Amino acid sequence: MIIAGLSDIRFTLLYKSEIYSKINPVRASWATTFLPDIMNRACSSLDKFKKIAGRKLKKVYAAMAFTIICSLFFAGVCRSQEEDYLTRYIKSVSMFNPLAENSARELIELGKPVPAPQPSPDPYSYIPHGQLEVPQGVKVMIFAPHPDDEAISASGLMQRVIEKEGTVNVVYITNGDGYKEALRLKIRNARISAKDFIDYGKVRQEEGVQALCELGLKPENANFLGFPDDGIDDLWESYWSNLKPFISPFTLFDRPHRKGMNRWVKYSGVDLDQELTRVISEFSPDWVVLPDPRDIHPDHATAGIFVLSALQGLFEEGKTPFTTTKVLTYLVHYKDYPWGGNWAKQVNASCVGHCVSSGKTLSSTGWVTLPLSAEEIEGKRRALAAHSSQLQMLQWFFRSFLLPSELYGSLDMTQVLTLPQEYAAHFQHPASPEENETENSTVTH
Repeated sequence: MIIAGLSDIRFTLLYKSEIYSKINPVRASWATTFLPDIMNRACSSLDKFKKIAGRKLKKVYAAMAFTIICSLFFAGVCRSQEEDYLTRYIKSVSMFNPLAENSARELIELGKPVPAPQPSPDPYSYIPHGQLEVPQGVKVMIFAPHPDDEAISASGLMQRVIEKEGTVNVVYITNGDGYKEALRLKIRNARISAKDFIDYGKVRQEEGVQALCELGLKPENANFLGFPDDGIDDLWESYWSNLKPFISPFTLFDRPHRKGMNRWVKYSGVDLDQELTRVISEFSPDWVVLPDPRDIHPDHATAGIFVLSALQGLFEEGKTPFTTTKVLTYLVHYKDYPWGGNWAKQVNASCVGHCVSSGKTLSSTGWVTLPLSAEEIEGKRRALAAHSSQLQMLQWFFRSFLLPSELYGSLDMTQVLTLPQEYAAHFQHPASPEENETENSTVTH
C-alpha cells in the first residue's frame, strides 16, 4: 500500500512539475531532473526497509517512520534544489559586506557617472509591471511612517533622483520611538521609562539623517513630524479631534516633542492632516511616494491614507502642481513580500483596514519597477546599515530588500481622490464642521 502511495505521489509530482515548468522553468528544472530518480529509489528501498525494521517493530510503525523520514528528506531536497537566482542572490548579500567598490553617492561626489543597471533576472517577473523612468530635475517627497522605512523602500529612487539633479524631501511621520522589543535589547532594566522611549526616538532620528547622507542627501532634507509611533491608526479611528488628543503609551506625550513645532499641534487626526498638508504645500513635489494603504502594519496603512487625504484636499482647492502630481506607493509589511511571490496574488484583493470598498478601488493599481545599479544597491545597504539600532532585530528583514530593483504601486487621480473618501466614510471622518469650528476657535486663543 505504501509503495502504491509513493507511486501516486511520484506521478503527481512529475505531472505538476511539467505544468510548473511552463510557468517557471528555472525553478522546475530540478524537478524533472531529480524527482524520477528520487521517487524510484524510495519505492524500491521501502521493501528492504520493512524487512529490516519489521523484525523489531510492527510493519505499520515501520512504514510510518519511513514515510516521515522520506517527507523530511523530500522537503530538504525541495528547499535546496528550488533555489533560483533570487534566492541565491539574497543568500549572497550581507548587511556588513560591500556589494560594490563605491556607492552611487561617492561616484557623484567624484564627478564620475553612476553605471547603468546591468541586465539581471527581474525579481518581480511574476507580477505585470512597467519600468519607472526618473526625469531630470524632479522634486520627490517621500513619506516614511518610521525611520528606516525610507531606506527600505526608496534608497535606489533617492539616489537616482540626486543623480538626475533632482530634489528629495523625506517626511518621517513618527520617530519610531515605540519599538519596545528593540529597545529592551539596549536597556536591560526590567522597566523601561518614558524617558528611555524619548531618547530612543532621538537616536532613530539621528540614524534617519545618517541614512539620507549615505544616499547623497543633506540633513535639511529630513523633516520629522513626531507623531505617535504605533498610534497613527488611532488618530484616524478614535482621536480625530484635538479636543481629546491621543496619549502615547510609550513617551506619555499628547503632542509632538520637537523644536519649532506649534505648541497647539497635538496627537489628533485633524492636526496630522494639517501638518501633512503644510509640508506638501511648502515643498510642492512633482512626485509623492507614500506607504501603500494595503500594508498590514497599521501605521503604514493609515499613514498612506492620511497622505492621500492631504493630497485630496490640495487637489480640491485647485492648487498647482497637485493636479498633476505623480503618486507612488510602496509595501514594507506584507506576507511573503518582497520576494515570496504569493503576496502578488493577494494584494489586489486586499482592502484598507475593514473598509471593503477600498479593496475594489485599489485592485486596478498598476506596478512599476526601478532597476538598480550595483552602486545604488551598495548605497541602499549603507543606508540600511545606518539604522544600527534596528540591526539586531531586523538584519534579516533589511537584507531581503537588497534586491536588483525597487517596486512601486502607481495610483491614478481617481484612486487618490476616492480612497480617503471611502476610508473617511467608513470611520465617519473627518470631524463635523461644527467640531472643526470649535477646534479652530480654541487654537486661536
